[in-house]
Amino acid sequence: MSFVDLSTIVLTLRELSTNIPFQRAVNNIKSGKFKREKDNPDYQDRILYTRQLRAFVYNPAIMDAILSDEKVKSLFFRTFGYNGSLDFTIYPNSWLRDLPLLDIGKGTYLADGILLGTNQVTPDQQWICTGKITIGENCIFDQGCSIGLNSRLGNNCTIGFEVAIGLKNQLGENVKIGGRSNIAHGCRIGNNVTIPDCCRIGSFSIIEDGVELEEFSDGPAFSLVTKEGIFSRRRMVA
Repeated sequence: MSFVDLSTIVLTLRELSTNIPFQRAVNNIKSGKFKREKDNPDYQDRILYTRQLRAFVYNPAIMDAILSDEKVKSLFFRTFGYNGSLDFTIYPNSWLRDLPLLDIGKGTYLADGILLGTNQVTPDQQWICTGKITIGENCIFDQGCSIGLNSRLGNNCTIGFEVAIGLKNQLGENVKIGGRSNIAHGCRIGNNVTIPDCCRIGSFSIIEDGVELEEFSDGPAFSLVTKEGIFSRRRMVA
């Protein structure tokens, strides 16, 4: 068994917290679309930031030591530019990217294997897109969940095992999503919505407040989901 020297971690973090080029890179982690070119200053800062972050998050033993000590946890997150509440639980094998683009609410629980996808490369690999992820207070995420950039979740949401929440989604408060359900991109989900296990919600769909779907529900893209059923928004416009 290998042991992690917490004092070495603290020393490294303190050095990074006062390193001017690195802290400049931290302050330049922002939402947008950036060309993946070595002479692009924004991309240079992303490379510097990511290399340092990977030295920690790619090593679960190091992250376990960091997350087990509240003062070191605070030092780690603040050094890498996280500005939100630190009163949340997250596990060492979670995938963290741009900490300045995360806002995790007080009392939220993120189980093993969570992916907070604040950045994504374009299909042609020429650009990188970044966006904020906001999670409300007292949310619970089961193992293996993923959330895409520019997504926002309200307070008291419960997200089941291996749920995938895509890009640019807006979830209200008290939303419950069952295991292995999939929310595509650009959806708006109201308050007090229940989506059971193994459901699929297509892109650009709207689910009204208080809707409770059945298991294995399949809503195509551009759906309007009400208490009366699933309808096509495209047909309504036509």
